[in-house]
Amino acid sequence: MTIDQKYIFFEGLKAGVSVKADAAFFDSLPTILSHWPYEVVAQSGRETFASVELKDNRYRLSSPFMEKTEAYRDPLNTICAIVAELAWLRLREDPSLLCLHGAAAEYAGRLVVFPATRRAGKSTLSVALTAAGVRMFTDDFLPISIDDKGIISGISSGVSPRLRLPMPGQIGPRAKDYLTRRKTLSNRQYTYVAPLKTENAHFGEAAPIGAVVFLDRQDDATPALTEISKAEALKILIKQNFSRAGKADDILEMLAFLARNLPVYLLRYNEAEPAIDILAHKFTGWADTPLSPYHPSGELGNDIKDGLRKFTVYRDVSVGQFEQAEGVRVVASDGQRFLTGRNGQSIHYLNEGAAMIWQILSEPASVDETVEILLAAFPEQERAQIEQDVRRSFLAFAKNGLLHKLDTAGPAGQAAAEMVAE
Repeated sequence: MTIDQKYIFFEGLKAGVSVKADAAFFDSLPTILSHWPYEVVAQSGRETFASVELKDNRYRLSSPFMEKTEAYRDPLNTICAIVAELAWLRLREDPSLLCLHGAAAEYAGRLVVFPATRRAGKSTLSVALTAAGVRMFTDDFLPISIDDKGIISGISSGVSPRLRLPMPGQIGPRAKDYLTRRKTLSNRQYTYVAPLKTENAHFGEAAPIGAVVFLDRQDDATPALTEISKAEALKILIKQNFSRAGKADDILEMLAFLARNLPVYLLRYNEAEPAIDILAHKFTGWADTPLSPYHPSGELGNDIKDGLRKFTVYRDVSVGQFEQAEGVRVVASDGQRFLTGRNGQSIHYLNEGAAMIWQILSEPASVDETVEILLAAFPEQERAQIEQDVRRSFLAFAKNGLLHKLDTAGPAGQAAAEMVAE
């Protein structure tokens, strides 16, 4: 077995990957990166952000951006992990991008986004959509950009669809036939399918986002596409967003805009092909519907952001009065609320009880005072339950940098608070 030292550089990215591996690794690249151009060179003085080394029959992937070195037995899993790291690199090199975890398919020039939810059949449906002639932009991660006119677009990953094994029977005969006619790369967990050049979008190609469809695959389900509430859509979108590179307040505002201004549906289905027919019927004739432009409100300006270089984490909320921390942003949707905290680096959902407690904290209040306010408003509720809910909410707010304590002077206050730099 010959092990070569080479360097891989990918279109659209500055940094590459240093690779010391065998031919099996390099031979796997074209199938997985079928629509993402790259070059492999023997020598280079360019920057690299990660390295792969085949040692003791394992491919060891390491990077300063990873918590630890990961080891894989075969090249497919190794390249799969590299693709995930490339997604993070893409966001670091262009912090203006938002990135969603999900698939995206093109219908009549616009994208339908399928946010990832556990065991909902996203990878199966992606391969089945490709087999049906629908042009895919991604089956896993979707970078999002905004143009000068405020149109929000998804950007193609250029990575081939990946099907989890064993192959589900619900994928349908059309997709099974498609798989026999396309080059594939498999191990015990996955099969990568290399589409033809016209079947997937090229890396970096953009198209406006036209709709969001959440998937719900259930055995024996009758296929149906139904609208869901904007608040529920926003909650799921926030859970699926994985753009660590951006400010949470900017991300939250954009996700709220998507949830409010795009048609949002739930697709309940079992078999892939009937579900695809429903999608085709719904989305092939929408090209004349105008898209709403997105313009950030700028309610939280850069001057405020720059002044919030530290946030305070309180470990004890039993003593003293607290209030809402400066710079925390609130987004409401269908009566439900979301907050950003920690200098815009986190997003939090408020249930009904937490939302009432948060409203009380618009003025200084202690835990005990908040309990008394809620007991007066809801005398039928048990004191013990209200005390438990208030203390839990205070601790959650305090842990996430959402509160300001009015007086932390003296030994007790110093022990209860920790200043954390961004």
